[in-house]
Amino acid sequence: MRKTVFVLIAILSLAGCQKQESQQVQVDQRKDVGHKLILKSFSDLQNKDLKSAIIDLQTSMKVNPSEPEAYLLLGQILLKVGEYDHASEFLEQAAKVFPDNGTIFYMLSITNKMTGKKLPAVLAARHSVEIFQAQQDHDNMLKSAALLHELIDIPDDQFVPLKKEEVSQAVPVKKNDVPAVAVSVQGKTVGQYK
Repeated sequence: MRKTVFVLIAILSLAGCQKQESQQVQVDQRKDVGHKLILKSFSDLQNKDLKSAIIDLQTSMKVNPSEPEAYLLLGQILLKVGEYDHASEFLEQAAKVFPDNGTIFYMLSITNKMTGKKLPAVLAARHSVEIFQAQQDHDNMLKSAALLHELIDIPDDQFVPLKKEEVSQAVPVKKNDVPAVAVSVQGKTVGQYK
């Protein structure tokens, strides 16, 4: 009787281990596919195919939602093409998924600035400063602090969203406004988008 119980416990334990191993393999495969889609989006961007890049990044987020690089890259694309309202909504969602990512909050602050939302812009910039400070990322903390200072100094009556015709004429984001996104696969940096 005891031998039977012992054998049953051993069999159930081994079955549980095999299930965990297969789940880990599946997670690793999803991460790999997500990284490949991010890399493909870099190729699409180099070929100036924004539509394909966006589709690849959205697919990457569905396949591997725990990887912030796809969110960051798509957020930067939306900023650069002047889709501030869409970028703001998207980055709000990304901030909920990655509440400790200073770059997401930095970009969210910029989009809120472009859409005329002063308080959310200030709060996102302040949170970005706090995150970078906690991570001891001095350079990005200074960029976030400069943005925060700029936002606070804008008088409330001058803080208005850009109109549709102004958005199409405006230069969306200066090259150094948004910290660059470095994409790494298995610990090696393989691409960067500014």
